[in-house]
Amino acid sequence: MFERIVAAIDSDTQRAAQVIAAARELGLALRSEVLIAHVREVERPAVVGKPGALPPIVHFESEEAAQELINTAVNDLRQVGIKATGQIGPGAGSTAHELLAIARAFGADLILVGDRDSRITDVILGGVAHRIVHLADCPVLLVR
Repeated sequence: MFERIVAAIDSDTQRAAQVIAAARELGLALRSEVLIAHVREVERPAVVGKPGALPPIVHFESEEAAQELINTAVNDLRQVGIKATGQIGPGAGSTAHELLAIARAFGADLILVGDRDSRITDVILGGVAHRIVHLADCPVLLVR
């Protein structure tokens, strides 16, 4: 049923561990191929200027840190016999859109994503998980 799973992780270790555990369980049970996806995290200054305009990117998560995050997750899944690969998104735009593009290119039939605790900005603006749920072409499993 779910042959190609994208497991979206971020640098929150607890949330990433929960997503990886779900990917491990589903991957083993369904003999699925799993792609661990991570979009490099950016910090942006407070929004000033035209409404809707993205402020300039101030800081990227290092490529090394992102790669280490992916490698650890991929190795964890491979050790239990799951066919796993990883991919890093550059973090140049919307995290949700980058993850969805990765999922489409992979041919995912399920996306696993960690859900954050509800924060007021997520409620008002919609968090990454919220956007993925509403924009994905395939089923999405929120992992808590």
